[in-house]
Amino acid sequence: MRLFLASEAKNPLSINRLKEFVGGDFTKHKITYIPTAANGSYYGHWKGGESIRVVKSLGAQVNIVELEDYSFIDVRNELKRSTIVWMAGGMSGYLLYWIRRLELDKILPELLNSGLLYVGSSVGSMICSKTQDLADWYIGEPEPGASVIPGLGLIDFEIFPHYTEDLYSEINKHWEKGKLCLLKNGDVVTKVGEKIKILGEEKYLIK
Repeated sequence: MRLFLASEAKNPLSINRLKEFVGGDFTKHKITYIPTAANGSYYGHWKGGESIRVVKSLGAQVNIVELEDYSFIDVRNELKRSTIVWMAGGMSGYLLYWIRRLELDKILPELLNSGLLYVGSSVGSMICSKTQDLADWYIGEPEPGASVIPGLGLIDFEIFPHYTEDLYSEINKHWEKGKLCLLKNGDVVTKVGEKIKILGEEKYLIK
């Protein structure tokens, strides 16, 4: 299993780290880009964003998959034809709803263990944890009720994306129990097999 969990995947530093992670050549890859999390704000919200433009500039074959338009069988087949699944940011509860509705949570582990690379950006990284407690109170963009839907359980800690030092005291007030990775833009959590590595500054809040 290979995970590349970025605070902000479109960040130039993150992109450079991803290029190194995949071996430097995107032209050999087919990316399934899933922007569904952004549709939680309004449908099509992702279309005007920079993220998709960055992904298309990498030189890979890119297939955009809005989960709302797919069935279980269709989305499974799309992922089987891909080498990278790119889960973009937005609203975690909305994204997890569609992931579970299409039973992606059941097929993703098998596909990831068969060689599919998972790239997460912001919320796309957050949902890889077992729990989504952070999403309920995320500073600046709280999503009350998001924690009701379990995460994918691919890592055993939560990720706070877009972290800056001035947020620490407020985060410390809200975070109650467990391990929280405070991830700055440009920094990345990788998982290869069972090995976790931070590309950038390693900072956790553990209670």
